Amino acid sequence: MFRRTGALRDPVTLSLDGSPIQAERGEPIAVAMLATDTFILARSPKLHRPHAPSCLRGGCDGCLMRVGGTPNVMTCLVPAAGGEQIETQNVVGSRQADLLRVTDWFFPKGIDHHHLMAGVPGLGAVMQTFARKVAGLGRMPTEGEPAREARRVEADAAIVGGGVAGLAIARRLSSKGVSVVLVDDGLALGSALGPTELGAPGVQVFSRATAAGVYLGEILVASLEEAVVVRAKAKIFATGAHDGMLAFPGNDMPGVFSARALCVLAARGIVPDGPVVLAGEGFWADELERRLGGGEAVVRVEAESIAGVEGTAGVKRVLVRTHGSEASIKAEILALALPGAPAFEVAAQAGAEVRYVPDRGYAVVCDERGRAGEGLWAAGECTGSDFEPAAIEAEALRVADDVLAYLGR
Repeated sequence: MFRRTGALRDPVTLSLDGSPIQAERGEPIAVAMLATDTFILARSPKLHRPHAPSCLRGGCDGCLMRVGGTPNVMTCLVPAAGGEQIETQNVVGSRQADLLRVTDWFFPKGIDHHHLMAGVPGLGAVMQTFARKVAGLGRMPTEGEPAREARRVEADAAIVGGGVAGLAIARRLSSKGVSVVLVDDGLALGSALGPTELGAPGVQVFSRATAAGVYLGEILVASLEEAVVVRAKAKIFATGAHDGMLAFPGNDMPGVFSARALCVLAARGIVPDGPVVLAGEGFWADELERRLGGGEAVVRVEAESIAGVEGTAGVKRVLVRTHGSEASIKAEILALALPGAPAFEVAAQAGAEVRYVPDRGYAVVCDERGRAGEGLWAAGECTGSDFEPAAIEAEALRVADDVLAYLGR
């Protein structure tokens, strides 16, 4: 499915279900596994269908694995350091052949275990017990985690999101002497186009950290090492958007990716080793086609024409509607370039108003200055904008200037 375009520069060895695999130091574990053509990483919790990463940003369940005795680890957000013990979870058998997949064959349209055998004396209780044992996500950690530190931080401005918009705002505010806290849940700051240096040493950065919520006007930040409560006069949300998805049979099958995720792989020198069907338009569609070299490597179709995919453990053919009939395109990868669903949730909890945007979902409402409420701003895709780096950066600078005015700088 994938291949590396170059040799490893700083190789490390990981253990996957007892077998060694090679990785580039610092790259996400899930990316390392895809690069070795290991694409079935997880199983769906009820029917045990094979799953693989589709977004590479912690937004799907396709890379959930047990790492070092800890269950349900998003391996797309864990950098390879060498020596990691990675195990498949929720299987009876192996990653490739999970015996519990038989439930999918018996119940191809799904299974409602709450009503199965209900009312039959004795059998209902047996079915519930069986369902609890075969479903779920992972087993308890091997060891309990110790209590972590908690502290408070105060700043003039807090920015949630370290992509194009968040970085541009942080640089502008910092250059004017504003104390800034920047929170980002990625492995590195920047967009899917590649890591980006902040270039503002005065900014306090919490990377691989999640803005878990806003309570009484303060942002709760959860990181691997600690919990931090951030109090800031200005709160700016540059949280981006979730990758878009289409509803079609087999849309959770290994081989269905967002175009943005494939750009992440290409930026790390990992590309498909066969043709890609690319559905949709926009920045990520054009960027992916450019990175893959276009030509016969990419077959572009309209998103509305996708009728489904065929395969068992992964995509083998993509079904496309053409002139009232269906055509089958042989491919192992379907890339979806769709409008993103704005990540509005944390901004809404902070008090920002949201509105429904057709084909996208709910987005943060703000005025031309980016103001979303008293002491609140939003910029970028979370407001319903398309991902266009130059336009987002210009918007972010307007927001930064208004924050400066608000703070009297």
